[in-house]
Amino acid sequence: MLSAHPRQRGVTLVELMIAGAISLVALSAALTVYSATARHSTLQLRSAHLHQQVLGILYLVSRDLRRAGYWHFDPARRSPVDNPFQNDTNRVRSGALAGEAADSCILLSYDLDRDGLVGVGQCNRQRCPPFSDGDNVEQFGYRLHDGAVQSRYAGSGLACDAGYWQALNDPDIRITHLRFGLRAHCINLRDRTAPCNDAAPQLVQRLVRIDIGARLEPDPDSRISLVQWVALRNDRLQAAEP
Repeated sequence: MLSAHPRQRGVTLVELMIAGAISLVALSAALTVYSATARHSTLQLRSAHLHQQVLGILYLVSRDLRRAGYWHFDPARRSPVDNPFQNDTNRVRSGALAGEAADSCILLSYDLDRDGLVGVGQCNRQRCPPFSDGDNVEQFGYRLHDGAVQSRYAGSGLACDAGYWQALNDPDIRITHLRFGLRAHCINLRDRTAPCNDAAPQLVQRLVRIDIGARLEPDPDSRISLVQWVALRNDRLQAAEP
C-alpha cells in the first residue's frame, strides 16, 4: 500500500509580492527619515560653523580694541601726554578701503612687548622715527575686503590701504557688512562742568560699536548679524595748548 506524501507548506507568489512591497515602503520611509535627518544635521553644523567664525572674529577684534593705546612707561620720567600709541599716527580711528563701505576698517596700536616704543616692523634702529623701533609690529588693523575680514600683520604705514593683511574667515563664509562706530566722551580736567576746549587738558573716553554680518556662501538664507560695544580701557589724555 502506498503512503501519501506529506502536504508541503510555504508562501505563494502573491504573498511574496505583498511582503516585498511592504518592505520597500518601510525601506523608503526609513531612507526618507535618514535623508531628512542628515540634511538637518548638515544645516545645523554649517550654521554652528558660521556662528563660531563670526563670534571668533568679534572676540579677536574686541580683545585688541580693549588694549588700544596701552603704553608701558615710567611716570617719574615720562608724561602720559607723550604716549606714542595715542598720537595722530597711531590712535584708534576708522576708515575704509577703496570700494568698501564707510567705517569698515579700524586702525589701532598698543605696546605689545612693553618696551615703550611703537614697533613698526620695517625700519632699522638708526632711521626709525622717534619713540618707535623695528623689532616687532605693534600697529594693527581690521578691515572688510571683498567679503572677508582681514587683519593687518606687517608692512609700513598705518592705513587701511597700506601694509600686509590676511583673511580671518573661511572662504565658504562671506562677510556681508562690517562697520566700526566710534563714540567719544571728553572731560575737561580743569573744569568738569565746562565743555572741552584746547585751553584746558582733556581726558577722552571712547567706545567702539562693532556691527558685523555674515552668511554661508552656498546658502544665502543662512545669515547672522551681531552687534557688540567695546570700551577702550586706555583713555586718551590731551594737554592744553600753550
